[in-house]
Amino acid sequence: MHGIFLNIDSLIFDMDGTLWNATESYAQVWNATCADFGIEAHFTGRDLEQFMGMSISDIMSHLLGGHMGVDNRLFLQELERHEYEMMPRLGGVLYPNVIAGLESLHSSYSLFLLSNCSSRGLVNFVNVTSTQHLFKGLLTQGERPVSKCDNLLYMKQRYRLSAPAYVGDTQADCDQAHKAGIPFIFVEWGFGTCVNPDWSFSSFEMLEQELLRL
Repeated sequence: MHGIFLNIDSLIFDMDGTLWNATESYAQVWNATCADFGIEAHFTGRDLEQFMGMSISDIMSHLLGGHMGVDNRLFLQELERHEYEMMPRLGGVLYPNVIAGLESLHSSYSLFLLSNCSSRGLVNFVNVTSTQHLFKGLLTQGERPVSKCDNLLYMKQRYRLSAPAYVGDTQADCDQAHKAGIPFIFVEWGFGTCVNPDWSFSSFEMLEQELLRL
């Protein structure tokens, strides 16, 4: 038994690589934004996978490093505009059993979303997946541009969470959760690896079943 989780009352979920894979759609958003700035780009979902979980500013540095004349602030504004307009139509590919699992977990835990995505990323997710009713709070790095650790602590304080756990798919997610003093649940189907999770699962169904047994 994972004793550290016996008193868990809330679950904070990462989005990309944890609940869905939307990299092909993000690639279209990036390509459309680059075209607005006269940049010829043909990014694919595979190109973006390696950067999932990074801050938007870091992703921009990797993808636009050779275009020194680009105003990052204006580019980000256009990127968010295209994301707002395109993602409701494009969406992403949900991992198996995510919606049913969230519905089930919602009966026993308070659920939240926290991601390093743009300010509209999580709103787009809940709108596309019709899961607005499942989450008590959403927080993005686009809204509050600090580290994931700081945003986890902020969310914990804001919603008065006594014992949350963070669910994500990368080592960075794990490191940030542990820095915030929050247990970390690693999902093995995502974009990254993790050497020191507090718990790990190979499917959302297994995650759901084990947490409901606690």
